[in-house]
Amino acid sequence: MPREFPFLMNARRGDAGEWRRLLSDALIRGTPESPIVSRKGQRRSMLLDMRLPLTNGARAGWIGEQLAWALRGGFFDARAVASSGVPGTLAVGAVLAQLPDMEACIIRDKRKTYGRRRLVEGARPESAVYIDDIMVGGNTALRAIKVLKAEGIRVEGVLTIVCYGWGRGAARLSSAGVKAAHLVHLQKKRRLS
Repeated sequence: MPREFPFLMNARRGDAGEWRRLLSDALIRGTPESPIVSRKGQRRSMLLDMRLPLTNGARAGWIGEQLAWALRGGFFDARAVASSGVPGTLAVGAVLAQLPDMEACIIRDKRKTYGRRRLVEGARPESAVYIDDIMVGGNTALRAIKVLKAEGIRVEGVLTIVCYGWGRGAARLSSAGVKAAHLVHLQKKRRLS
């Protein structure tokens, strides 16, 4: 029997039932034999792994439709996107499949030591919307904005698939003067005592 979805969810676009199924399938729960460990080394009971739906053709296509809507009139009027990391790069692929006239660039973690040795690969647009899978604290987006600006690319805003409501990311971006938008907002369910 599947477990109950542990978050309150507000979908900004798309069928809420489809989002719930998609996110439920992306929810990985740790076990004593295979614990979930955060970037900071802390044990977590669960992890939302957006690589799972973004590597499934039908689901990636559906997510791409939602992102395309957000990029072309829903939240932005973008002509280019940027991202970093595996989930963000997969999301860019889903967008490009929906919007073939869109340009994209990908930010590397570090420069390659060979070839052109670029930190930003792909198109060199004047401006772009940074796309990521999940927003919590905003660190990844703020780093990306800094890198893109150093490369001469103006950031129009940040678009994430999922925003955790208990994180500070959206507020940090707003304080930095960056527009932040998301497709799904999650909040922790309150436990009854």
